[in-house]
Amino acid sequence: MKKGKRILFLLILFNTILLGASWMMSLYAYPRLPLEIPLWLGLCGQQSFVTEKSCLFFLCPLVQTAFVLVFLLLNRGIRLKEKLSIGVFGILPEAMKKALSDLRREFTLLALIFFNLIFIHVQRSLILVAHGMEKGVDSFYFYSLFGILLLLIPYYRLRKKILIMKSSSG
Repeated sequence: MKKGKRILFLLILFNTILLGASWMMSLYAYPRLPLEIPLWLGLCGQQSFVTEKSCLFFLCPLVQTAFVLVFLLLNRGIRLKEKLSIGVFGILPEAMKKALSDLRREFTLLALIFFNLIFIHVQRSLILVAHGMEKGVDSFYFYSLFGILLLLIPYYRLRKKILIMKSSSG
């Protein structure tokens, strides 16, 4: 297996594991929840929205699953558009278009890992607040994940620039 394919495979695998972990955590925790559960947590110490225990508890993993699917479908749509040569890569050689497309897929899957971690953290916090073990989301961890997500943007642009420079010099 080529290095690029292996990286993409591992990123897809990690995203699948994180999505599965979210569902497993929710399914395991639901029968053990008290009669009143929070459905929403404030990030700045606001009051939690509390309601009776219901299937609305699964809203977080459902939204997470929908988010992952939409992210992957949009990425697939962009790749199809690029294959039809209407893409943003213009009149670059086919090998370069493929490399840039793989880089975009890698970036998308890497960003998706951090979004999955954010969803899992929110779900975990909802469970712990329901049991009275925490007061809300761990803001430092939550904002750190968003900070890392933002750092992925210049990382992607740098990798793209390096890839283009390598192809034009070689």
